[in-house]
Amino acid sequence: MTTASSTARRHEIEVFLTLAEELHFGRAGERLGISQGRVSQTVQRLERRFGLLLFQRASRRVALTPAGARFR
Repeated sequence: MTTASSTARRHEIEVFLTLAEELHFGRAGERLGISQGRVSQTVQRLERRFGLLLFQRASRRVALTPAGARFR
């Protein structure tokens, strides 16, 4: 049986992995069927939970940080 908490965490991991592949918030959202904003919020929630920056965000560029690469 899955709990709501484990389902939410599975979703967060799915969002993280999709963004790590796409390196684009909009395309990750399209693949997942959620908004770009939801992708961003989910990643920010993960980063707060771990106390780590998982993605380097610059205008028009997204890259995994070393911590993000290890988490992946």
